[in-house]
Amino acid sequence: MSKKRVLFVISEDWAFISHRLHLADAAIKAGYEVGLLTRVTIYGDMLEARGIKLFHWDLNRSSLNIFGELGTVWQAAKLFRYWQPDLIHAVAQKPILYAGIAGKFAYHCPRVSAMGGVGFIFSSGSMKARLLRPLISRLLGWVINGKKTRFILQNDDDIALLTKLGVARSKTVRLIKGSGVEIEDFVPSPLPNKTPMVILPARLLWDKGIAEFVRVAKRIKAKDINCRFVLVGDPDPKNAASIKEHQVQEWVDSGAVERWGRRDDMPDIYPQSSIVCLPSYREGLPKVLLEGASCARPVVAFDVPGCREIVREGINGFLVPFGDETALELALIKLLQDTKLCAKLGKAGRKIVEAEFSQSIIAAETFAVWDEVL
Repeated sequence: MSKKRVLFVISEDWAFISHRLHLADAAIKAGYEVGLLTRVTIYGDMLEARGIKLFHWDLNRSSLNIFGELGTVWQAAKLFRYWQPDLIHAVAQKPILYAGIAGKFAYHCPRVSAMGGVGFIFSSGSMKARLLRPLISRLLGWVINGKKTRFILQNDDDIALLTKLGVARSKTVRLIKGSGVEIEDFVPSPLPNKTPMVILPARLLWDKGIAEFVRVAKRIKAKDINCRFVLVGDPDPKNAASIKEHQVQEWVDSGAVERWGRRDDMPDIYPQSSIVCLPSYREGLPKVLLEGASCARPVVAFDVPGCREIVREGINGFLVPFGDETALELALIKLLQDTKLCAKLGKAGRKIVEAEFSQSIIAAETFAVWDEVL
């Protein structure tokens, strides 16, 4: 009997590596033949060496050119018919829509769609988002709801929102909390015995709370508290919320923060920190907070969808009211001045990750959803 084929459809290979590679590895180990349709950059050889069949996709995440987008859908449709997967697992809004359209018209097979968060269209109050929301809601609802489809979301708030908008239906929506953490790689370590450091590991987007983080860093440093604040990430020009390079450099030049850029060695970065902070406006379930907690670091975030799934107030970190920079400042100062509290909260965070968010748990829950449609 031939192996069942599962094809992952995702916009960028680096995003696949950071959030879904463990799932592909587990699928191969479970006996699946795994393919990946994505924009291939520098990671192609590494992915193929792991036994993943790689297909390049000319997807532009920021494009609204209708002719170019139709070409991208057609490219996916041709690949589906050529490789003939038994299951398609699409991740994020555009891949979900394009895989769904291609699946409706060119190749019928079970599909699982997974969104890490509701995205710009459903979370932004901008005119562009409000204009696109009715169209995207109808398209998304059309492709994700069917007898042989399932729709994975990462928190109850997102399920409630998309259900209220008529996009998600209870028959097809499933809750899986995040993409999981490799707890054997992200391991607990003692707090560094040097200047305490707060890190914000994320793409440099306005809605990740970067500006709030910088302003709070300036205020804390003005109090002569011995500490460092570090941005671990780069802008994402394909994202509408990306922060311009000159603005980031201005913050660095002011001395408020350091910038380490995007790193592929995050298991080595967290142990250098004392606190992990993500004042994001909304998330699916942020992997960086899971990783930080797995490394026994206290985590601090705004009390928003996604972040409240992992940050337990006073247990493994602090949740502060959305947009309240004073509360964010006070929470960070409390941790910066109390090493014992940092260690206590970090230890609790590791236990939470082991019990609820390990990659083995997430893989088992995902395979159960695959089995539903297969």
